[in-house]
Amino acid sequence: VPKSPSKTTQGIRTRLPDRLKDAKSIKETLKSELKLSFEPDDWQAHFIHRILQRYDGICVAATGLGKSLLFEGTAKLVGKGQMVFVICPLKSLERDQVQHAQEKGLDALAINEDTEKGPKLWEQLRTTAQIVYLSPEMVLSDVFRNKVWKDTRIRRRLGAVFVDEAHCIDEWGEDDFRPQYRQLSTIRPLCGYDVPFIACTATCQSSTFDIIWRVLRFGSRPFWGVDVGADRPNLLFHTRVLKNTDNPVLDVLNLLPSNITEATQQDDIDKSLFYFDSERACRDAVDTLRKCLPAHLRDTIYPFSSDMSETAKKLCWEGFSRGTLRIVCATDAAGMGCSIPDVKNSVIFGLPESLSVVIQRWGRAGRDRITPSLCLLLIPSWAFRPETRPTIPALQCIRRKGGVVFSERGVF
Repeated sequence: VPKSPSKTTQGIRTRLPDRLKDAKSIKETLKSELKLSFEPDDWQAHFIHRILQRYDGICVAATGLGKSLLFEGTAKLVGKGQMVFVICPLKSLERDQVQHAQEKGLDALAINEDTEKGPKLWEQLRTTAQIVYLSPEMVLSDVFRNKVWKDTRIRRRLGAVFVDEAHCIDEWGEDDFRPQYRQLSTIRPLCGYDVPFIACTATCQSSTFDIIWRVLRFGSRPFWGVDVGADRPNLLFHTRVLKNTDNPVLDVLNLLPSNITEATQQDDIDKSLFYFDSERACRDAVDTLRKCLPAHLRDTIYPFSSDMSETAKKLCWEGFSRGTLRIVCATDAAGMGCSIPDVKNSVIFGLPESLSVVIQRWGRAGRDRITPSLCLLLIPSWAFRPETRPTIPALQCIRRKGGVVFSERGVF
């Protein structure tokens, strides 16, 4: 790790308190103040050290390796009375992150259209909040502009801005789906020169990196990046031809218990995520799976998609987390974040638009780094033909060898 510069660089803090003077000190402080049951990894401590020195940065690390500790650790250590913003793509991810941060003793909140009308929330933001989760739409909204960006007291409290799942800047920001991702550059002048911006993602090819670099206006101040890698030893990756194209879920009935009776318990069904590209496909799969189970187990199968109410999505995810739900048939609404540690199977039906979608969906499995988990991709037979690879984005970066799908080039 390079040493801190001996002379002051504009915008950089070269001297930190003794408890934050180096990576070793930061690891000890994090474990104590966040009451962690584990010791932070070296890369986490080094990265937080650079953030506290006010370096811009990018972190590329596999799902489940602990990128959220960067947000939480910075929020805890950034300084008395200061806070960090974390820009998130999904409300479900915001809820999960707020819960995990609060469990570590942080004053955390999420601001979205469901919460913005509460006056106590804005007072909390102005006074005590340490970590605030937001969507790009919220951070660029008129409401936020009037209540936050025009309030110098709040702006002075801001110590860092994180963009979680930063690959969305590339994948979603270019079209009409979520154009605000490409407009995040407009908030840099509002934050002030000294506030570092940090992009975090599990999937970052060279073209995506270039777009993130440009949109977040990296390069005008000191920058530090880390590529931790995407290796997850507890995951088994496998791809095969989708045979039942009319009813795809029939291809994975073998993942259900081999002998299902009235005595079968819900815990006998491995906790699994099945990914489909449409809401209708999710519901069709739920109907098929429920027909395969006795009556007392049918309510362990549930859909999850963006067209559901926020209450329904919350109840679904809480049930899946507790274990009362065992199989969730989902769209990409459950494709990022959502840290449930004991998912045994992550199955993708059909060919996703890009390799990053594959990695994000597979990354929901085995997040405790211990549970042996299956990551399965079921795609049409034509996708294996060599001539199709140049025409399909997801196939330009993956190839098949002995049933295993893997990347032909690095993520950074």
